[in-house]
Amino acid sequence: MRLLAFVILVFSLLALRGVRWAYAAFVVLGLLYFPSKAGFQLAPRPCQFAFDIPLAIHSLTNFGHIVLFALFFVMTCAQFRALNRRAFAWAAAGTIVMGALVEVAQGVTGEGNCRLRDLIPDGVGILLGSTIVLLLKRIGWRPRPTWSLAWWRGTRHAPDRD
Repeated sequence: MRLLAFVILVFSLLALRGVRWAYAAFVVLGLLYFPSKAGFQLAPRPCQFAFDIPLAIHSLTNFGHIVLFALFFVMTCAQFRALNRRAFAWAAAGTIVMGALVEVAQGVTGEGNCRLRDLIPDGVGILLGSTIVLLLKRIGWRPRPTWSLAWWRGTRHAPDRD
């Protein structure tokens, strides 16, 4: 399990640098985390879809979701060439979809709790991630997505044109 966590960490760092294959691997391994934790045994539990205002407010104390999904939003933005409204919208949509898939994985495996209200802190994570991306953009950060590790070796490499 520690090896999987280390591999996910390495892929997340590469994805933050805009390495697209690492981003794809991070998403796949992130979704496989709960099934692997359960030994790939299914123990479905019903998802909790109903919530009220107090539960919604209580869900804002789920700081783990807020921080992780803020980082996921930043990582997703790093996969776009331009940081414009369209990129932010796609990154936000991708982050919410990832949050929903994590909840489904928790419900299907019985590891963790499948709760619709957990998407609320994911949304707050998107807002925090947006703020981080805007601050990075302000200090001159530009995403340079690529499928290659050429930048790692110090060679100059033109970005992919896809």
